[in-house]
Amino acid sequence: MNIAASHLDIRTLFLAQTCAMAAIAAMLWVARSPADEGNGLKTWMWAVGCQALAYLLLANLSWWPMPLSTLLGNALGALSVALFFTAIRQFLGLPIAIRRLALMFVLVTAAATVASGLTPSEHRLIPTIFNGFVYAGLEWLNALALWRSPRPELRRVQRIVALLYFAMALLLPVRAGVLLLDAINVGQFSIPEAWNQPIYLFGFIYIIATNLGFLQMCKMRAEAEVRMQALTDGLTGLPNRRALDEAMDAALGAAQRQEQPFALLMIDLDFFKSINDRFGHHTGDQVLATFATRLRGGLRSQDQAFRYGGEEFIALLPDTRADSALVLAERLRQQVGSAAEPSKPAISASFGVAVWQPGDDGDAIFQRADRALYQAKALGRDRVALA
Repeated sequence: MNIAASHLDIRTLFLAQTCAMAAIAAMLWVARSPADEGNGLKTWMWAVGCQALAYLLLANLSWWPMPLSTLLGNALGALSVALFFTAIRQFLGLPIAIRRLALMFVLVTAAATVASGLTPSEHRLIPTIFNGFVYAGLEWLNALALWRSPRPELRRVQRIVALLYFAMALLLPVRAGVLLLDAINVGQFSIPEAWNQPIYLFGFIYIIATNLGFLQMCKMRAEAEVRMQALTDGLTGLPNRRALDEAMDAALGAAQRQEQPFALLMIDLDFFKSINDRFGHHTGDQVLATFATRLRGGLRSQDQAFRYGGEEFIALLPDTRADSALVLAERLRQQVGSAAEPSKPAISASFGVAVWQPGDDGDAIFQRADRALYQAKALGRDRVALA
């Protein structure tokens, strides 16, 4: 078939897809890193490479016997579909049905093997019909997984990629059904151009868009994880002081707009220096981590705990008045404390409570909480005080 100005030759589209996929696979190979083991990008790279080879074999270039190229092309195509499916599940942290994917590969390869002994048109047509129904199921599962499990920062991109998978999951069985019902038994390169070319053009767009979408998802998740690490205390796993600054800005803004008070608890571990001196810094670190776990476990779902620095912690209690803050602080004081054991120190903490008042900025409420904490320590520690 010649390439006319008004339309594209299907074989040319296959070769264009081969070049695009090969370029993507090469770039992913160059840019790979150990971090890509967990996000599915390495698996995606192998899927892209297999798909590039599959398109090259299915382009019917007459470089090798047609039955052999069809058989190998379909086998590599099935492998690439299985790898794409696996990469998406790895990215989302979902289980992978290895046996079902292996069964799919065996069935697709078997169908291509059976068809390879038939006429030239049949050994192209039969795999196209069979694969259309089989691959549609996996495309549908990919779409559902991406649609149902979006991370907040990835929701928009995941939904776009999911819609592309939904579209392909509908297109593949429609094309297979039309071929199955067609009275004229023709090969895939002889299907009327009026609807064959749009299908392959959409396939080309689909390949580029899903690859770009998956790469963007990996990039955005990596950025979110870096940001999370920057806002998280490495020892306790609690948000750090930088995260507290952001949370305080949000709490102050909400309080000023809605005139709803929030409470701030400033918490200090009692006699922490003596714990380090008597039991060592390793035990001190364990005490901090244990204390943070207990603190977080004692808060309500809407509350936030932060490591302020050293042995000091902050709890931010939205929409909370003084009486409720005192009750919660007293409960926390009892929950985080523990008696001494033969090889473990006693743990107790002092709590300073401050409640936002109209006109307060961040410094004002922190200063009151700090004064309350100083008062609790002056009264003997292991107690709650309100400023």
